Amino acid sequence: MLSAAGAALLILLLLPAVLMGKDRVLSGIRAYVPQMPEKAEEDPDRWTFSADKVSAQHTSEYIEATGNCTLAMGGNLIRADFARYYRETGWVLLRGNVRARWEGDFLEADEAEFDLNNMLGWLKNGRAFMAKSHVYVDSERIERKHGGMYSFENARVTRCSGENPAWSVTSARGDVTLDGKVRLYHTAFRVKNLPVAYLPYASLPATGERQSGFLFPEIGSSSRLGFNVNAAYYWAVSDEMDVTVSEYFMSKRGLMHGLELRHTEDENSRGLWKGDWLVDNTRATKEADEDDSFDDDGLTRPNRNRWWVRGKYDGWLFSPEWKTLVDLDLVSDQNYLREFNHGRSGFEASRDEFVDKFGRDIDDADSEVRTSSVYMSRSWDRVGVAGKIEYNQNLAYRNGNGDDSKNPSVHSLPELDAFAWKDSIPGTPLEFEGSAKFDHFVRRYGDAGQRLDLRPAISLPLASKFVTVIPRARVFATFYNTTKHEDTGKRTISRFNVENNSTEGGKQSRIGYETGVSAFSEVDRVYQLDGALDATRENAGKSEWTSLRHSVIPRVDYNYRHSMGDQSKLPYYDSRDRLEPEDLVTYSLTNVFTRKRQSVKLRPGGDDGPQAFMKTDYLDFATVRFEQSYDRNEAQRDDRRDKYERRPFSDFLAEVVVRPDDYVDVVMRTWWSPYIQKITQHEGTVRVHNDIGEVWAGYDLRAEVDEYKRLREDEMSIGKIGGSLRVAKNVTLGVEYRRDFEASEDLEKTVRMTFEGECYDVYLHYSRTPDDSRYGISFDILKF
Repeated sequence: MLSAAGAALLILLLLPAVLMGKDRVLSGIRAYVPQMPEKAEEDPDRWTFSADKVSAQHTSEYIEATGNCTLAMGGNLIRADFARYYRETGWVLLRGNVRARWEGDFLEADEAEFDLNNMLGWLKNGRAFMAKSHVYVDSERIERKHGGMYSFENARVTRCSGENPAWSVTSARGDVTLDGKVRLYHTAFRVKNLPVAYLPYASLPATGERQSGFLFPEIGSSSRLGFNVNAAYYWAVSDEMDVTVSEYFMSKRGLMHGLELRHTEDENSRGLWKGDWLVDNTRATKEADEDDSFDDDGLTRPNRNRWWVRGKYDGWLFSPEWKTLVDLDLVSDQNYLREFNHGRSGFEASRDEFVDKFGRDIDDADSEVRTSSVYMSRSWDRVGVAGKIEYNQNLAYRNGNGDDSKNPSVHSLPELDAFAWKDSIPGTPLEFEGSAKFDHFVRRYGDAGQRLDLRPAISLPLASKFVTVIPRARVFATFYNTTKHEDTGKRTISRFNVENNSTEGGKQSRIGYETGVSAFSEVDRVYQLDGALDATRENAGKSEWTSLRHSVIPRVDYNYRHSMGDQSKLPYYDSRDRLEPEDLVTYSLTNVFTRKRQSVKLRPGGDDGPQAFMKTDYLDFATVRFEQSYDRNEAQRDDRRDKYERRPFSDFLAEVVVRPDDYVDVVMRTWWSPYIQKITQHEGTVRVHNDIGEVWAGYDLRAEVDEYKRLREDEMSIGKIGGSLRVAKNVTLGVEYRRDFEASEDLEKTVRMTFEGECYDVYLHYSRTPDDSRYGISFDILKF
């Protein structure tokens, strides 16, 4: 943040404190003469004074001292070659090598004068250093005025040490108040002694707290966007709210305007809202005009007026018990998020911030449907209620790509939910749970109306020493009131389920049920290891694994849902409206390895010094799971037997998760087909990391599959590797490489370098993808 360059000026606020305490006049005077004690009695609220030579009389108007003049109060200290103190006015004049230490901060000056009674004064040819935030301020004259305001002339502010700092901000004049507000006039930002930016006026922060100011711009170049600069101004409106205004210049596309609002009313509320708008220099009235990576989607982008509005909110309404969540995501066209996906205003930065601060993601950049919603909920011990309003923006019907009057997108306005948490039924061994969902569906084209879906369920836990069995049953009761019916022709529910839209309209209902049973057990064995430690001070900081527990958890789940016949006469809004029959057995075997570790720690002791004690902790450091399903309906299927043979067994899943300590993570999931005798899917990553860097590698595979129950036409084989390494004390290098082995194409090559200076950080990056090459540089001179 460029505004951070002025941060050090707050140190000037501490100047009078160096010369004053609760009693603002000198409360004790002594000279280093033989008849006086070498040390005065300590008093943290009184200034004491010493010097090689003191000249004072009872009738004198002032006291003069020369040679090693020292003023002290508590841990604060001031030294000078010459000092004159005026008794009546409390005025102190200091000359020659003025040095001061005040609460960890340091001051230097040729001359200084202060009225300790009225807290007024000035510093001539002075330097202030704030140790906590590592900020230096040099000025010809600093004056303290009434109201706690300081003014200065010809000042230089920097966080770099030395006479020729790497960067600094100079100002012809300015002022700073006790709250840290700094105003500078006729300022220049300098690299070494070279001025690189001028502003007639700047308001800069003087502390590490949130304060208004200009953010340092992001500078880069891209084959898609051209040379680009993203500059922003940060406005700290209040302790609970701030606003960032940005201007993003792209030589090939134009000037994008951005606005960001953040607010936090209390510990239970937070909001983040962003909006960007661009009048694009380019258009794509036909697919041939578009970026090559956007071909074959059947959509064009003829609009120049482009924008993206997004935001999230976590809070409450009426009372903190009524939790409220808001998700906003609206965009001008289907290509916006794919084109503007990097940098401060890009898709990736917004997505990462939403996930980090709210724990909720947004739709992928290439999704043609953007979802916005408002959700409210409240829970009690046994029940809960919720309500939602959801709007789905379908980008395939924007900018002339589709007839908006034929847009089939469904919106819930509103959705109301009630839940009964699983709980025992008094007087019985049974447990009950259930849900009720009411939706009022609105759409421009297609069926619309209301739906009430009830799903009560009971279960009977039966536990013994060796096994737990839980039979269960659930009822589906769905009631429809279709207020608008339009014959949209055939609709695809699943691959081989294409039905005519024969909805009759009016009131309809559907009743169904499902049953099932789950059975699981757990056996374990504990292995004692040789590792053992004595709780002694010599062993402090050491740790050993003392035992290993291996748990084996077999589990079988069976679920049966009866066939509900032809449901094509019912409206279709989402997957709840079509309940397919199910007769499925799933069996799994999970192995969990848990280690017990004992560590020797120290705690404060008595006269014998720190005392050693043993601390024990446990960690599930490895999990190995195997799972497969058997579909009894598929085993009896007669449909399309001429092309698709029966394959009732699902792919065999093997999953391995290893996290033995804080330095390594291994996650592997592999699916193997017993019919085609090969791996159909794999997801795996390995990460090793410590204080100086990390290395990670991964491989994702999806094979082509054509079966009755599933179709996957495109194969995927993507490898990725990357890492970072601190190659020097202040230099970190990072690389990332992704390759599509199926297409024999590099997906991404990225190189990053971070240089951490004493008073600034520099970030360099270069990235190349099939559709774009970009590089950039950014700086951080805040570092508070």
